[in-house]
This record gives sequence, structure tokens and C-alpha cells, in this order.
Amino acid sequence: MEEAAASATAMPPEAWKSWLGRLAAGRRRRDDVMGLWQENVRRRASRSGETDSTVVKGSVNKDWPLTKAKMALLYSTTPQIRLTSNIPQALPAIAQFSFDLNNTIKKASVGAAIEEELADVINASGISAVLLVCEKRTEWRDMPMVDPATLPLEMQAAVTTGAVDIPTMPVQATTDIRYLCDRLSPGSLIVPADFTGSNYDRARFLAYDGSMTWEQSTINLGLTDDQKDKVVGPDRRASASHGSLNSDGSKFKDTEVVNFTEVFYWRFFYHAEETNFSALQRLVFVDGLSEPVVNEEYTGQKRLPNGQIVGVTRNPIQVLTLTYISDDCLPPSDSTISRHQVNELEDSRSAMVLQRKHSIPIRWFDVTRISPGTRSLLEEGTYQGLIPITGPGDRAIGEVSRSAFPPERFEFDRIISSDITDQWQVGTNQTGGFAPGERSAREAGIIERNFQTRIGQERAKVEKHFVAIAEVLGALMALHGKAALPPEALPGLTFAIRVDSTVLLDAQARIDQLMRFLNMTVQSGYVNPKPVIEEMAELSGLDPAKVVIEPQPKPPEPVSISVGGPEDISNPLFLATLMRTGQAPGPKDLQAAIQLIQAAMTANVPVLPPLQENERRQVALPTPAPTPLQFPDWEAAPRVDRRSEDGGA
Repeated sequence: MEEAAASATAMPPEAWKSWLGRLAAGRRRRDDVMGLWQENVRRRASRSGETDSTVVKGSVNKDWPLTKAKMALLYSTTPQIRLTSNIPQALPAIAQFSFDLNNTIKKASVGAAIEEELADVINASGISAVLLVCEKRTEWRDMPMVDPATLPLEMQAAVTTGAVDIPTMPVQATTDIRYLCDRLSPGSLIVPADFTGSNYDRARFLAYDGSMTWEQSTINLGLTDDQKDKVVGPDRRASASHGSLNSDGSKFKDTEVVNFTEVFYWRFFYHAEETNFSALQRLVFVDGLSEPVVNEEYTGQKRLPNGQIVGVTRNPIQVLTLTYISDDCLPPSDSTISRHQVNELEDSRSAMVLQRKHSIPIRWFDVTRISPGTRSLLEEGTYQGLIPITGPGDRAIGEVSRSAFPPERFEFDRIISSDITDQWQVGTNQTGGFAPGERSAREAGIIERNFQTRIGQERAKVEKHFVAIAEVLGALMALHGKAALPPEALPGLTFAIRVDSTVLLDAQARIDQLMRFLNMTVQSGYVNPKPVIEEMAELSGLDPAKVVIEPQPKPPEPVSISVGGPEDISNPLFLATLMRTGQAPGPKDLQAAIQLIQAAMTANVPVLPPLQENERRQVALPTPAPTPLQFPDWEAAPRVDRRSEDGGA
């Protein structure tokens, strides 16, 4: 197997010229639009490219608020990954693996990387990417050649006492490990120039230009000291020909870096002997050397004896786009599409600025009615100055009529702003403001539903991108980390997230959502309400550990009883039923009843003689004192409603 792998990685020297040509073609395709990408960033940051100070230019920064609003609509919180598996043996370990994966997503700053990507995709370039990698630090250690736990008990005892020494051998032991999700600048991303699809995992290769310190290159790329003079140089981003979305190349001042290009390609495109469509190859070219310093099968994969590839089955460079342009691998951003309208709006604002600048009030005066002193004051043009005249001044002094600004200019501005809204699909309401003009609830509802449909499509692409990142990280954990799942269980895993879970809800909206869920499902017996109640307590500002307790079992419902006589109480079945529902008297109750009966028997209760037949004893009850009338002279009012049966009385 190792010999086959070694022969597969070997390539003739002329093959590297072909690879360098492919990479150069991808860079030329990228550089064709690099200037436009840099202009989009410059305009969003309000860094004007105008150098002539005499040019009057009205600035309208539409990119800033629209980009921030759309970023929040597409991704404002990092969701939780949910795992399922069709392999029964893997089910017990899924919970722990899911917990570890979500922690790794947080430590790798996946959320921050996606937010950076969205700024690229929406404003700058329409395309962005992240690089997913597992980095290790190791050291040489002497380890036993045989695991002591596998030896017989007698041998283990001898090893423990020092009577027997197990031979050792030096091995590389991992001292630290980390997983990275780093955003790649679109200015460094290289896509095949002839790629015309939207699923970049199907591109023959993906690559990027990068740089690292010399110390890093000796560990990650295996460079030696005799190569240092050839490969160490200034950061290539300082040159205008290689780029970054930052057009000011003078910011990259480091002169002691190693510039490289890392390539990941699907082996079956360039290796005829490859038998698996999922196998990847890694190449690293370093500036100053003619051949790659790394040419190996991708270490994020494992080839099983049956030829199956497990581990990372996607390209480690994951690309995000929101738009597809037919047969174009570099789609435009929203800022690019609306740039003409923003320029037109700025031209209109520039005309307004010129109008205000040149339309200065000018006064006229009648030289036959103005004295020389008053004339000098008018010619000096003192602002808010007082001019003495003799008699009324309405015929002696007046203002020259100024040119009025055409009202259709404002209508043009409204139309241009409407065009920009149509292109971005983010209107005034979605940015947090009120739209101008008349509004109706029905129209607002229709607009909001259509907007949710449109933004939902792009949000689904961001969610799919996030899940793809999680798949790659999960595979790297299974291969290189202490994961709960072996790599062989990865093909049966399904990665998913909750719908629209990338959008952050305010606390009250989330509480309302949880309340509706509880009301619909808590009585079904199929859900555990405790996690839901804990989240509601946390959203309410309470500590779930202090206010949430374990659910207490509900006592049985009390039975409805009817006692016909003392013999019912002495019935064992009847008494058992009362005891089950907690209605039977306890020992204390019986003791209290006995004491009550004894007290009643000893009390001096008068005994009345028995009644004779048909005799009724009259008991004289005390007569209450009559209540005195407050108004003794008043009489009751006569009845108003009289019936004919009463004779009209």
C-alpha cells in the first residue's frame, strides 16, 4: 500500500510547469476584477480615491448600512450542530462527539470567520473562502515497544518491580493540537480559470497564496537552512501585482517571510491509477523554488484496506457565494451590481452641492437713491450688516433672482434609491427605519413575506456553508484528535442545524417561541420540558441552577368516597384504596379521634327525656331585639306594576 502511494505521488518534472501554468491562469482571472473589489471596499469605508481637491463630489455611502443590515439578516449567531447516524453501533457515542464538535466550532472561531466572509461576499467580491486545518505540535519521546497492559500478570508484576525492562523506541508524541477555520482573502484565493459551476467542491482544484514566518516554514513545510536565502523575502502583498482587498500595499511591511501557494486537488483528475473519487492530494509551492516542497496525499483522509476513503470528503478550502452568474466562477457582489446607481446618485448630490455653492444671494441697489457711504457698505458685503438709508428701502435695495433647483432632481433621487433597493432586496424597513410615503398593513405584510422568501434563499446557502465547515472539522477530529467516534463511523453521520438558527432572536421572541412549544407538546409525554424551562429561565435573567428543580411525581387523583357505615372503614380493600391516594387516616389521626371521643364521653351533656309519640318539643329560641326605624314617618311606595288579576290593586 505504501509503495502504491509513493508511486502515485511521484510526478515528472514537466508536470510542475503545467501546475504553475494553471495557477497563473487562475491568478490572471482573479486580477481582472481585483481593482473593482478594492474599489468596493474603499467606497464602503468612505476612503475616496479622488486626488483632485478642486473636484466637488457628493458622497453617498449606501454600502455601509446595507452591508451591515444584510450581514445581520444572514448570520448573527452560531448555531448548534445536531448529529444522527444510520450505524447502530455509533449511536452511544454521538452525544459526546456532538458536544466536542460544538466546542471545537467555538474554539476555532467559525462564527467570526463566516462574518468576515459575508463582508467579502456582500460588499467586496461576491466570493470568499475559509481554510480548515488541524495543526499539531510534537516531541520525541522514548516509548515502550510493547504495551505493558498486554503482558501476562506475572510479567506486569515484574515490570512494576523493575525486575524486567521493556525495550523502548523513540516516537513522536503529540503535545498540543488545534483546529483552525481561517478566512482566506478573495485576493489570495485561486479558482480554476475554466471552472463554470457554483459547487466549488467539484472544481478540479482550489488554491490560495499565503505567507508564513521562516520558523513556521521549517515545521509546516520542512524547509532547511540551506534553502533560507532562496525563499525568504518581502510579503508579496506589498506588490501591486498580488493582492489583497486592501489597495494600500504599503501596509504589508514584513520583509522576512516565506511566500507560498497551497493547492488541494482531486487525485482522479490527474492520477490515472486513482481508484477513489474522494481522494485528495496536497501540493505546496514556495516562491524561489521550482518544485513543490510538499507533495502528499491529504492527511485529513484515511484509506481503508478495502479502498474506501474516510475522513474529509470535501475540499479543505470551503467557498461561499450567494449568487451564480452563468459560466462565471467569480460572481459579482451586491455592491458591484448597485455601483452604477450609487455613482448616479452621487452625481445628483454633486449637482446639489454645486447649486448651493454658486447660488449665493446677490443684491442690487439704485445708485440715484443710495448715498456713497451706503454704497460702500453694500459693496463690502458684510454678512448680516445694517445699512442706513433715507426712507423706505424696497425700491432702493433688492435681491437678484436666483436660479431655482429643478424639482425633478429629487424625483430622480427617489427613483435611483428605489433601484438600489431592488438590487439589494434590503429596503428601509429591513435596515431598521420607516419607508417614505403612505403605508398600509396589508402592503407591509406582502413585502415582508416576499422579503423573507428572498432572504431565506441566501440564508440557506450560508447555513449549508456552515454545515460543510462542521463536516470537515468533525472529520479532522475523528482522524487526529481524541474523538468519541472512529473515522469508520463518519460515512454514516448526518450533520444538520435547526432551521433559521443562524439568526439571533431577542430574548422575548425566543421565550414566546419556547412557550408555544411547551403549550403544544408538554402534555404529550414525548418531550422533556426541563431543558426548555432552563433556557426560558436563562433568557429571563435567572440562574437555572438556582430556580429549576427536578420534576416531582404527580400524586394519584383522590377517589370519591361515600361511607355508609362503620363497616366500610374496616373493609381492607376500601381502606387500601384510601391509603393509595393518601386519604386514609394515619396513626396520629386515629389517636386524635380516640381522644376526641373520650372527651365527648366525659363532658356534662344534659340528657333530655325521650319524646312521646306524636309529640314535638318546643324549643324557645331567644328573640332578637327589634331594630329601631330611622324614619318612622315614611311609608312604602305604592306598586307601579299592577296585574289585572289583583284587581288593579
